Amino acid sequence: MIPAFAPPRQEPSLYPVLFDRTPRYHELEPCGAVARTSVLRWFEQARRAVERRAFGEQRPFVRPPLAAERVEVLGPLPSHGDYQVGVGVSAINGSSFSCTYGLFVAGECVALGDSVSVHSRDGMPAELPPDVRDRLAAMDSTRIPVRVVDRDPARLVRDAYPFGVDVRARFGDLDPGRTVGNVALAGWYLDVLAELHVDVLGHELHGPVGCTVDGLAPRSLSVDHLTDVAYPGSYRVGVAVVCLDDTSVHYACGLFDGAHCLGLAEAIGARTVAATRERAAIDLGPRFEALRLRP
Repeated sequence: MIPAFAPPRQEPSLYPVLFDRTPRYHELEPCGAVARTSVLRWFEQARRAVERRAFGEQRPFVRPPLAAERVEVLGPLPSHGDYQVGVGVSAINGSSFSCTYGLFVAGECVALGDSVSVHSRDGMPAELPPDVRDRLAAMDSTRIPVRVVDRDPARLVRDAYPFGVDVRARFGDLDPGRTVGNVALAGWYLDVLAELHVDVLGHELHGPVGCTVDGLAPRSLSVDHLTDVAYPGSYRVGVAVVCLDDTSVHYACGLFDGAHCLGLAEAIGARTVAATRERAAIDLGPRFEALRLRP
């Protein structure tokens, strides 16, 4: 399971760098809230600003496949209102650094995130230069514990996932490194989870499809990139359930090129479809049980 963020990170004053954001129409979900991929994109833009300050305009490219990212939604993400994105450097290691993020609207923290970026040269991790380390340290933020995920080795096996969808990389998914970008890959996992929710809902799905599926969208997503994802190419995203509690379902996801695993993700979402005026709440727990990770 994914550990919770520390509550002290929910204050704008704890972030040394703040940016203003106003949601645009294309950044919204079907029911009008700011999309999770938009939040991830805002966090990535903040991270790039940190890199520009640390490395300068001639900075070496930080390769997305050598990074990890995570977002957790804490509250509603309204389409109206002015947002602030806070970012700071939470850890500096030999060849990598970590950033921590907060998203605020009207002073309230509505999402948190973190990421790990690896400085590389010629495709290999490289020591951070001393002057870069000093500039990163000047943007010091709240220290956070190292995220440790205890993963079943079966997650590296494509057939361990009972649900899967084929995904084809698009030209628009590419980033300046000419590989599929971080936000696009996170969007693949979210899209396939939505496909799973449509499948699980079955005949219960009626009315505005987007709003029903939005209610099951993960509140927390954690992604680890194991290697490059190239264009052109066709891939398989597998999904399995690893844990169910009274209110939530915990998912494990894997991204595969044939039998080779390119990335892993974990997500947490609701196990129940909220009640409406037309029907009672629907507990999907028994249906999720059939999607357990295979040994």
